[in-house]
Amino acid sequence: MKKKIFAVCLTAVFLGLGITPGLASDTKIQNYKNELKQNEQQMTNIQGQLNNTTSKKTTAKEEVEKLDTELNKVNSEYESLVERLDKTNKQLEQAQKELAEATEKREVQYDTLKERIRVMYEEGDIGYLEVLLNADSFSDYLNRMEYINRIMDHDNNLLADFQALEILINEKVNEIEDCKKELESLTAKTAAKKAELDSKVQEKLDLISKLSADEATYNQQLSDLEEDNEYIKSLIQKAEKEAAAAKAAAQAAAANSAASYSSSNKIYSYGGGRFLWPVPAYVGVINDVYGYRSSPISGKSEHHSGLDMKAPYGTDIVAADDGTVIYSGVRNGYGNCVIIDHGGGYSTLYGHNSSLCVTVGQSVVRGQVIAKAGSTGYSTGPHCHFEVRINGQYVDPNPYL
Repeated sequence: MKKKIFAVCLTAVFLGLGITPGLASDTKIQNYKNELKQNEQQMTNIQGQLNNTTSKKTTAKEEVEKLDTELNKVNSEYESLVERLDKTNKQLEQAQKELAEATEKREVQYDTLKERIRVMYEEGDIGYLEVLLNADSFSDYLNRMEYINRIMDHDNNLLADFQALEILINEKVNEIEDCKKELESLTAKTAAKKAELDSKVQEKLDLISKLSADEATYNQQLSDLEEDNEYIKSLIQKAEKEAAAAKAAAQAAAANSAASYSSSNKIYSYGGGRFLWPVPAYVGVINDVYGYRSSPISGKSEHHSGLDMKAPYGTDIVAADDGTVIYSGVRNGYGNCVIIDHGGGYSTLYGHNSSLCVTVGQSVVRGQVIAKAGSTGYSTGPHCHFEVRINGQYVDPNPYL
């Protein structure tokens, strides 16, 4: 009878202090749910960024298609102009060759004409008269007259041919040279336009490549968060079962006997300064703080759930306090990660390691080497990402170091 009275009184004391059976479990469950809610909000934000990135990528691809169409047209024009310019150069070479031949022919013609003029000047009409007077007969006279007329006609035709040929060839050369200059100008302008379009296409392709990388990053983040959510849901289910069992056990204990109460039921509370700095070689040196910041990977605003501590590659990472290893392996963006349960709802996390020195279930002591620093997971360089969690909910590590 006295035992029952004691148990009832003990329960009344718990209620008076606000410590109802299962309160710690309820707090843990709520913390898990809060973390789940934070993850879902983060997933919504990331999904929005992914949709925006996909839209930009689609627009960029459409612009590339338009630029490709225009570039194909300009390439065709350029090739046509180059072909025409090549033909024009060949025509110009042929015309210049003909001009050289005509010039040579002109010199010969001119020398012949000069010689005939010289003879005519020296002999005058007397030369032709002697030719006529020396005719043997009237028929011979007529033949000689015809011969003289032909010579004079030939001289006149020779001069006219020379003048006409020179004019024709000069006109042809000038015409081809003008055509060549025009084609050269058009070809240069088309080449400049082609280069401009090539540059625009490459710029869009570089943008598409960057957007594709962003898409991959966002998809990986969503996948990691989904995996983390499933893990948190499993923890919630486990905690709910444990809470129900604990509540039932507490009720049974209060109803039957106060003997079930022992020192193991004491509620532990820890203040600031409990944990050892996990990178002894660089105590107090941090690369990034806890709270909202601009992501070094995506550039977007995000909540940083721990401290980034200076730790060059291969530096010893030690346990912040005595505890049991509850996770040792690759975990989402944390890369190679270790999580230690210190009891009383406290746990610590050490991320981005190059290698791990402990296994799940292993007991560790304060200051024991548990990993080597690295840059695995979502990381831009070697360091130690350190988190303090109370009942699964991460908090600012500073007051606890």
